[in-house]
Amino acid sequence: MFYLILVTCGIIYLVLNVQGHPLLLAYIKFFFLATFGECLRHRITQDNWIPDHLISRALIWGCFGVWIAMSFMIMDSGVRGFFGTSSLSRPLTAFAISAWMNIFSGYGFFMMLTHFITDRMLDEGIKAPTDYLRSNGFARWAKIVGLCLIFFWTPAHTITFLLPNIWRVVFAAYLSVALGAILSFASEAGSRTARTA
Repeated sequence: MFYLILVTCGIIYLVLNVQGHPLLLAYIKFFFLATFGECLRHRITQDNWIPDHLISRALIWGCFGVWIAMSFMIMDSGVRGFFGTSSLSRPLTAFAISAWMNIFSGYGFFMMLTHFITDRMLDEGIKAPTDYLRSNGFARWAKIVGLCLIFFWTPAHTITFLLPNIWRVVFAAYLSVALGAILSFASEAGSRTARTA
């Protein structure tokens, strides 16, 4: 918890004082916060805080942070450009951006698929991407991701797009921590059910 508070204070300081480099800030936010989510997930499922290849995972999360920050800018501009600046209310515009990002454009699924593959590369070694897609558990993963995109990420990103630009990526990083915890609890519950069946 101390780590999370310390990192949050550092990130708030950076957001308020270093606004000229949004992609660098996105990298830093995800490097620390999403990696904390990875550690929290590992703690819940494995009873220890440090997953294998922690530094590699943090570097990958930083890259995802840049990708997410760029996507936020592109999706926001694209949807606003399509609908016009005054045709939709602010909440409806935020929902339209979120729905386009997570459901209609394929971005959300592709980003999560890329994360799935990079995780498997770290855990199982480098193989052809199609090998990971044929692995046990991929179909279940795809179903969970589809449901998360509709029922978690679309509402969550609607809130995200109601925030000022400088806070969006911070909020998204915290959402990744929350989702990691939710999926870990679900995974643990599923494992317990399988063991007792």
